[in-house]
Amino acid sequence: MFNEEPPEAGDRRYTIVVTGDGEFLVGTCVELGVSAQGGTREGCLENLREAIALFLDDEPIVLPAKVVKALTAAGYHGVNKRGRHIKFRKYGSRPDTLVLPNETRLARHFIDLVCARTGCSPEELQGPGNGTES
Repeated sequence: MFNEEPPEAGDRRYTIVVTGDGEFLVGTCVELGVSAQGGTREGCLENLREAIALFLDDEPIVLPAKVVKALTAAGYHGVNKRGRHIKFRKYGSRPDTLVLPNETRLARHFIDLVCARTGCSPEELQGPGNGTES
């Protein structure tokens, strides 16, 4: 048994314990109670990443409404949510994809990405509950 660094779990950190039974390795995310198996350490952790993302898919979308409205007005559609991220896609002659963290507050980096794609100013995307984190 040994502890692992958490598998790409957004901005949150989890304790991962990997054990073996002689045939399989089993990885468990202690805080979430999610487990997966694999024939190798790498395979086990890859499967655990997938299991954690599936577990987190049920979390509600909390991305600020002003951000969603700006993207929608610019022709983007929310096409997928996996774990703690949402994928927006714009179709047409200049297709584009943007992946944002599903958080109530976005880091300035993500606000700047949305502004570059929508033509909005950072001030338009901020407001009560829609600030940025430095």
